[in-house]
Amino acid sequence: MEQAWAEQARLLRVMAHPTRLLILEALAERSQCVKDLNSLVPIVQAQLSQHVAALRKAELIDCHAKGALRCYYLLRPKLVRAMIRLLRQEHPPRPRGRESILREVRRAAETGAVGRSMSDG
Repeated sequence: MEQAWAEQARLLRVMAHPTRLLILEALAERSQCVKDLNSLVPIVQAQLSQHVAALRKAELIDCHAKGALRCYYLLRPKLVRAMIRLLRQEHPPRPRGRESILREVRRAAETGAVGRSMSDG
């Protein structure tokens, strides 16, 4: 199970860059050729290529090539689209009072769900 989380953490690290998120967002809409991506992402071609290479290495995207034309698409569309949707939402912090936390822990202890509830949340 820890190995599965290690793989998920690796994917998150690769995605955790504004330019890569922008590329993934564009590809979540539709497949894009290099020139299309380059017009959407305000960086030089060499930098774009580095970000695309990182996304390809992580097996998040791939491409079809015909001569000099390279068109990219998502390899994990369900994952990427879900992440984009999640990240577009607002997630304000929700501070909780000490008593609320203690009540939750007591309830979990009473039902025998202490380890389970703490690791699930």
